[in-house]
Amino acid sequence: MNRLSIKKRGKKAQITVFIILGIILLFGAGTAIYMKQAGIGPAKIFQTKTPPVEEFIKACMEKTAEEGIRALGTQGGFISIPEEIAANPSRFITIIPGVPAELAPKVPYWYWEGKTIVPGLRFMEQQVEYYIDQNIQTCINNFTGFRDQFDIKTGDKWKSNVVFADKDTVVSLDWDVEIKEKGQEKVTKKKQFLVNLDVKVKRMYELARELLDAENKKKMFEKMTIDLMASFPSKDIPFDGLTLKCGREVWRLSQIKEKLIKALEPTVMGIRFRNTDHPPFLAKEDAYIKVHQAVQAQKEAKEYRPLVLPKEIPPDSYDYFQLYFNFTDKNYNDLKVTANFRKGWGLNIYATPNQYGILKSGVQDLRSKILTFLCLNTYHFVYDLYYPVMISIEDPKAFRGKSYVFRFAFPVMIYHNQGDRNALPAVEFNPDEFDLDFCDYHGTEKHTIRVVDAVTNAELSRVNLTYRCFTNACNLGSTRTNNQHLQWKGNFPSGCANPTIEVKRKGYLDASAQWSGQEPFVIKMHPTQELKFTLRKHRSGEPDSWRFLQPDEHAVIGIEHKDPDMSLFYTFTPEETFKSKKTLELLQEDATYDLSIMLFKQKGADEDVMTGGWVGKWKVNYEDIADANKVEFHILEKFPPPTTDQEFVDMYELISNHTKNPDIKPIFKKVGETDDAPAGSAGAETVENQANN
Repeated sequence: MNRLSIKKRGKKAQITVFIILGIILLFGAGTAIYMKQAGIGPAKIFQTKTPPVEEFIKACMEKTAEEGIRALGTQGGFISIPEEIAANPSRFITIIPGVPAELAPKVPYWYWEGKTIVPGLRFMEQQVEYYIDQNIQTCINNFTGFRDQFDIKTGDKWKSNVVFADKDTVVSLDWDVEIKEKGQEKVTKKKQFLVNLDVKVKRMYELARELLDAENKKKMFEKMTIDLMASFPSKDIPFDGLTLKCGREVWRLSQIKEKLIKALEPTVMGIRFRNTDHPPFLAKEDAYIKVHQAVQAQKEAKEYRPLVLPKEIPPDSYDYFQLYFNFTDKNYNDLKVTANFRKGWGLNIYATPNQYGILKSGVQDLRSKILTFLCLNTYHFVYDLYYPVMISIEDPKAFRGKSYVFRFAFPVMIYHNQGDRNALPAVEFNPDEFDLDFCDYHGTEKHTIRVVDAVTNAELSRVNLTYRCFTNACNLGSTRTNNQHLQWKGNFPSGCANPTIEVKRKGYLDASAQWSGQEPFVIKMHPTQELKFTLRKHRSGEPDSWRFLQPDEHAVIGIEHKDPDMSLFYTFTPEETFKSKKTLELLQEDATYDLSIMLFKQKGADEDVMTGGWVGKWKVNYEDIADANKVEFHILEKFPPPTTDQEFVDMYELISNHTKNPDIKPIFKKVGETDDAPAGSAGAETVENQANN
């Protein structure tokens, strides 16, 4: 018999593929979110093999590890840039040209002053471990969403371990956790938690190392740059030449630089890397091979022979022969590789000979009484060139299709028209320990932060501020009056490229903003209203009357809002109908929420079956919530409970299509407002009596 079920004690959920697809289509990311309170992605509540607390811990591991790994990829293998690199602008580029280095993420050079200096793979793993250890408890949040349903005891120490494997990333967490469901005797004891992340950090790192080694040996970017410069007419970029012209030829180095930069930006971006996932060329490989064979035959001929090219030459042949880099024999067709150069990163160029930025040809006057026009202009210039390139390696399928990018940078260096780099073995950057005193070191510049109400724009006092830089979180204090403004003023910790300021205040939604450098820096907080809540169910055949939850039923409530981001999760049991002290906080303004409520009925000792709920957009007006102190969630129950696939589809239609039962929706209650009576009761006084018992 097909049925939608949840096994509570480690037994496998029995769900047909048809039902799973139905859940995805109707609920999407807002479904049954045991983890949404921590800002984690869609929970796999219908596939749970272990108690939800264990799944929650694993989801927090995934979320925190992903944050650390993404920061690692953004900054060339460093979550926090080492001070010896961060303090030296010649050792990195910023992802956003023109933005001050202290604000924008940095991408370190992996090649600097003739040496290849890269972060070691184990050091990268250690950085992610440290990030998880420092931040996972923020996600766990003392199991706030589970304390009403479970007794949870934890050890006061935890340690993560990260392994970048060949095809994925393995994260383990050593932490003593005891979980006991309230009213049950069984205690689940866990000492270690394990998750696998579908991100190939090791494979991307190996590709990056291999590409840089090939560049050091073959000087691919240097040769491409010289060829590009040589393709310009001599009036734009001169190399060697002789002209029959009287009068000296003159070029300005600044104009040469400007033209070269303009050409380099699209050219570098157009580079493709063989054996990776790149845009296809216009013709098949054979067409380019025939062109190459024709050129080689003419070069290798012992006697002069004219160049005979194929009749059909692909229009992108230049790209194939000049911008198609062969750096590896390995197959990296699952990864995309792109190169970038941006004008804002700068380009240094010097030409010899030149005088104060002016390049001049030499002139020989060979005029005579017979040849009155004969003059020779000769020139020979050599160039020294230095500019940065950023390599981005992308795994489009990583993190469940959300993609992951690993970046690193190196300089292109040309000396006297030749590539100028060595192929010495790489030196791995592996510091022995991390600087754990980040918050103790402050910059000299004073900064001002003001926090305002997003609705009234009034400045707020007693707002607690936290300065966060990847793994580090520093308490700044709170806003206070200076007799003119309510604000915070002080020094930030030093050494952070793009810090985030987090703010908290009772009666407001937590907020954060990335530091922009603007003074004063203003952050808006949205006011919230605290409300009690309860739940009423309506049977499918009796929508005009409602009932309390039965002892064998419970509901899962998920509330989401975008801009500002807000995610709430609650469980609701029959015992909480009259005795619950739970409250929720909604925005004290007009808002539209994604509301997902699912009703479950116990079926046997270890199995729950979904029997109803309410899913859809919930529009709340400020007038409705302004003087309310309670919200009633009304849901629909499929009765009798569904047992077949078609009945489950009918149930989804029932709880998601609100045109048939438009009055079944959340209702706000004001102070002193009396509840109506449930089905089968003697009247409203029954509700009051039950509430007092």
